[in-house]
Amino acid sequence: MRARPLTRDEVLTAAEVADLLKLPKSTVYELARRGVLPAARLGRTLRFVRSDVERRVREPLN
Repeated sequence: MRARPLTRDEVLTAAEVADLLKLPKSTVYELARRGVLPAARLGRTLRFVRSDVERRVREPLN
């Protein structure tokens, strides 16, 4: 559990993650669907926590 609330800069949309990782938005959705990128569903949209995405990118693929 996080000690403080997340800010707008810390919560990203799929489009923002795509821009951050230089990937097509469809790839971001696919990676989230497969569980490669951690995401939370809010209604019909996905949201990503920047630090979680950055941590996942740094980890080696198994």
